[in-house]
Amino acid sequence: MIQTIAFIFILLLSSFKAHAEIDLECPVLDTRSEQSQHFESDFSSLNGWGAHFNYPHSAQIVDDPIEGSNQALRVELQPGDVFQTRTGEAYRAEIYETYRAPFNAEMQYRFRILISDDWQFDNVRALIAQWHATPDRHLGEISRSPNLGIELRDNRFLIRGQTSDLAVNLHNKEGMVRQQHYLSEPIKTNHWYQFEVNVVWTPQDSGFLRVSIDDEVVVNFSGPTSYLDCVGPYFKTGIYRDDTPNTFVMFVDDYSRKAFK
Repeated sequence: MIQTIAFIFILLLSSFKAHAEIDLECPVLDTRSEQSQHFESDFSSLNGWGAHFNYPHSAQIVDDPIEGSNQALRVELQPGDVFQTRTGEAYRAEIYETYRAPFNAEMQYRFRILISDDWQFDNVRALIAQWHATPDRHLGEISRSPNLGIELRDNRFLIRGQTSDLAVNLHNKEGMVRQQHYLSEPIKTNHWYQFEVNVVWTPQDSGFLRVSIDDEVVVNFSGPTSYLDCVGPYFKTGIYRDDTPNTFVMFVDDYSRKAFK
């Protein structure tokens, strides 16, 4: 009797292990229309960017508030400004790249962000840059939290990551590893902050993440940086926030992205 129970237990354990180690099943992708491995935008226009906003004031090309001869992207989110996506309405005014980053290759992203005097600070989640995962919809996955996000929480920069080595994530809050990488001192308004992000996207321990702000390294992390997905994350910037009666205004300029292969 004991031998029979032990045998059944071994069978169940083997079945569970085999299920847990199922390889990620990915469709064959058509990469002919992929963007170049290198992309730059000085925000004299929004060519090359997708749009997640609804209102004329949401995203505008304007004169640089510091250097008038330069142009930059001005993003404004007023109370009640929502945008409808596949997963529902959200308070957002964002632009995004269609380029999906490769896994296991070093990527570099550079951009400048200025928080306006018109930003009415509030202690709510307010993403100003994020690297959004690409759900494996053929496996039933839905959109979920970004692999890496830069927030303005009240008046401080907050950098957080979320990763998973599960082949299928059906729930945003289950099977995930969340990590806070950095919380800044109170920031200055009307100051151009230079961000540089170097990263290897992978759900394995071989990943790394280095973030510099104004040439100071504030994150130097080794370990998992992404979900286990078929396609890598893509970059978004602008404002994605929780509900608040306050108006947020920021500027973005001089974006570049390149892959080292």
